[in-house]
Amino acid sequence: MKFDFNYTLDALPRLFEGSLVTLKVALLGFALSVVLATLVTVARTTLNSRVLNVSVAVYISFIRGTPLLVQIFLVYYVLPVFGLNIGPVTAGVLALTLNSAAFVIEILRGGLASVPEGQTEAARSLGISGVALWGKVILPQAFISSVPPLVNEFTQVLKATALLSTITVVELMRVSQQIYSSNYHPIEVLLGAFVMYFLMCFVVSRNSSLLEAKFAIRRA
Repeated sequence: MKFDFNYTLDALPRLFEGSLVTLKVALLGFALSVVLATLVTVARTTLNSRVLNVSVAVYISFIRGTPLLVQIFLVYYVLPVFGLNIGPVTAGVLALTLNSAAFVIEILRGGLASVPEGQTEAARSLGISGVALWGKVILPQAFISSVPPLVNEFTQVLKATALLSTITVVELMRVSQQIYSSNYHPIEVLLGAFVMYFLMCFVVSRNSSLLEAKFAIRRA
């Protein structure tokens, strides 16, 4: 079959719509994973509970040791067995959140290690403690140090959304499948999807570089 670039151009409007769904799902899943990972990180540090530490370690090992596709299927097909009937988008966001949170926990653990102990002690000497200590002193510095790996994790989540097509989430890959199943030109359509994924990841990476430069100037 001869390559025809017109099929790529014709598919772009629908692919753009699918990319918006991809971006929305990725942003929501990643944002929730950061919130979950932050809560777990703070709890592990302040409580220093052996039970909590072991539970988190088992959770991280499970996530890292199993394919994301299997985790998506577990959330989508197993939860309804226990009476939790959720739609494909909700299941997809939940699976991405649980998967990404395991990696963000480790990223934040490294970010916390980069915060000088002297700053924490100085804040406590000024009467800053509890939520204020974490919210104004520790976490901001930990997040600044963690910007590069967090951006890398977001791009991984963004690309992982393609797997949600297996549970009928109509994101970029699912839209691509719908288009080339009707026009029988998969190469041209997938080329358009490739361009969309590349542009999204490029914009994220570019903004990350600008953000890092801004923080570097402030530190200087």
